[in-house]
Amino acid sequence: MFGTAMLRTAAVRRGLARASIHRHGAQRLITTQHKPAQRRQLATLMLAEAQDNTKLNDTDPWTKPDPFGHTASTRTTHTCSKSAAEDIVQSDDGALEHSIRDFLGSTRQRPRAGLKADELVVKCPVCSPGKPRRLAYSAHLSTQTGAFVCTNCFEQGSWDKYQELAMRRNFQNTIPRTRATDPPPFEFAETTLVQLRTNLVAHEEIYAALTGHEKGQLRLRPEILAQYGVGLGFLDTGVPEISDVQALVEGSDHAVPCLVFPRTAFRTNSFIEGTSSLADIANSTAQQNKGVISSMLSEMQADSNSVSDSAQAEFRTVQLKVVGWNTAELEMYVPVDEAQPGLFGFHIAGPDSSDVILTSHELDAVAAYQETGVAAVSLPRGPYQLPLDAMRALERFERVYVWLDDDHQGEEAAKLIARKLGVDRCQIVRTRGNIPHGPRSASIALARGYNLSDILEQAQPVQHDKVLDFSALREAVKFEVTNPDLIRGVESKELPGWNAIYKGLRPGELTILSGPTGCGKTTVISQMSLDFCKSGVSTLWGSFEIPNVRLATRMMSQFAKRNIAQNVAEIDYWSRKFEQLPMYFLKFHGSTNPDTVLETMRHAVYAYDVKHIVIDNLQFMMSMQAKGIDKYDAQDAAIATFRQFATDENVHITVVAHLRKDQPSADVDINSIFGSAKVTQEADNVVILQRQGNSDSMVRCINVVKNRFDGTLGKVFIEYDRDTMAFTEVPPPRKRKGLKIVKSSSRLSMADRLVAEMEADAASQRAVDADGNEIPSS
Repeated sequence: MFGTAMLRTAAVRRGLARASIHRHGAQRLITTQHKPAQRRQLATLMLAEAQDNTKLNDTDPWTKPDPFGHTASTRTTHTCSKSAAEDIVQSDDGALEHSIRDFLGSTRQRPRAGLKADELVVKCPVCSPGKPRRLAYSAHLSTQTGAFVCTNCFEQGSWDKYQELAMRRNFQNTIPRTRATDPPPFEFAETTLVQLRTNLVAHEEIYAALTGHEKGQLRLRPEILAQYGVGLGFLDTGVPEISDVQALVEGSDHAVPCLVFPRTAFRTNSFIEGTSSLADIANSTAQQNKGVISSMLSEMQADSNSVSDSAQAEFRTVQLKVVGWNTAELEMYVPVDEAQPGLFGFHIAGPDSSDVILTSHELDAVAAYQETGVAAVSLPRGPYQLPLDAMRALERFERVYVWLDDDHQGEEAAKLIARKLGVDRCQIVRTRGNIPHGPRSASIALARGYNLSDILEQAQPVQHDKVLDFSALREAVKFEVTNPDLIRGVESKELPGWNAIYKGLRPGELTILSGPTGCGKTTVISQMSLDFCKSGVSTLWGSFEIPNVRLATRMMSQFAKRNIAQNVAEIDYWSRKFEQLPMYFLKFHGSTNPDTVLETMRHAVYAYDVKHIVIDNLQFMMSMQAKGIDKYDAQDAAIATFRQFATDENVHITVVAHLRKDQPSADVDINSIFGSAKVTQEADNVVILQRQGNSDSMVRCINVVKNRFDGTLGKVFIEYDRDTMAFTEVPPPRKRKGLKIVKSSSRLSMADRLVAEMEADAASQRAVDADGNEIPSS
């Protein structure tokens, strides 16, 4: 099969590469040197340019440079007419389709439909070897041009490059030998989705809270909820993960109600068979359920033009997000693995839609679409992260309204997302406007009776971040003065005393953490970074001192609150839970050029929305980068670079640094950190970790010696637990009263003892009045 495809492709190259089109003075050439995708793009370009001028012919010469850089001296050319160019587009398109289809078949892949109509999700030829099948499909392949890009390792290139990389031995070894192809992706039964939607309508309390118009109710229309497919399930809180979707529908005696939000994607494209339209789904739904859900779907099919248009593209549910109704921390996904990329509300936007609203939460998207009529989708991974899969799905829209939570973190995340999508086509929506205590999100604004259309009309483009006047700062200054608690950073859930001093993890700052060797700096910062990560802060770890495997093992024990080395049977479970955290690791160890580290950090901020970066530690990273006095200059330059990076990218950077070796541990202060004074001068926060008590003590003291945010300094005492490999807060140790012991009474000489006894006897014979004055003896 593969050999036939290659022969067919070669024949097409020989037959279709003999063309050039003349117009206005010289030639734009299609030659044998162009690759298939290039020939198709070039022919398409010539036809588009021809539409703006007179008709093509064989006698009118045409002068245009070759966009692919090929010179006339190195190519063989022939002339053709406009019809030949059209044949090139159609024939090369068919040849490319056959080539892709045959090659994927020969490598036994089961491609998924991407979030773009002409896109497939296939195995990455570079990073898929060695990965389980659920993680191998990470490359997005265009069926029109053959270009691919991997959202995991970011390898990209042409279709020829994909084939070349896939022919290498490491990828060939991953091709299944015992079955024809990989099994198909997980598929939800439509009856199950209908039952989940029926559960929502049947639950009077929750349904009223979503659709009612009383105080505290969200005022969402039933037909819009049905259009988005919002349902209700029942989940046992003691179940670690959802393995049976039917159990989610039926529940148990100990189950709690949970809202279910479906994520949708294209059902298929020309490469994938077995499609069914949205109309077919609605018809089957009506036959299976004669209740209120069926009527809602029928109204949705009849009244919504956007859905009618997008129905032609054929969507399906690829994953369910399950969120506890009364339990905020309960959040699970079905399936956990092997899910095709999808977005909540992806099916709402029709193929002709030019605008879209991007929200933090699912109910915000429902409310925004209901009141404005603009298609709305929600972020797939937490309220502040936009992965590359979602970015590709939003490429076709001319205008994107970024409507996140209107607080400090949401505002910073909105600016970052706008820069990723392109500031020229993004507008930021502020729900509160100029009201400090206004609604934070679109759904809350709807519940309070605000006009969401008016709020959307007040959306503003992202301003240039290097030019400001006071009018741009006025409201921010007022907000900071009147709401000091709202501008604090992400707080620690495990160390509440730390929050009182440090005031949370704030973007755009640099923190230096130091302490004696062996006091637990890495353990403390790994626990803190994990704590922030569980709150949704995407974290990048650069461990230059210990291997990533050892670091991840420690962090998994801290995450599980138990030593996983002693609970081997639970490793798979906690690995899957840990895998869902936005935690990433730098693949460096030991001495590394700071410029290389900086380049990787910048890429991680763009690709993974990283907001917290840990460098552990500075001396290991800078070792062998310079010698003698120059090493201090190199360290200062690295610190200055990190400081500037934190400001420019609006991320928090924590750098672990050693103390000077000649510094006694008892006299540690801000001047004890290794290097010049620039290290602590550039930092916004300086924290020193010290051992409390003797060498066997498990108690540590976290001493904040610099806090540029509000100047609060102080100490927090923590104690290490060997079982959980983590620290917990403990009360400050009691201070003993200072006693000055001159000599032990048992070792006094005879003369000293007599003197002491006489002084004691004289003191006992003195009399004092009520005011403490000595009364003279008579």
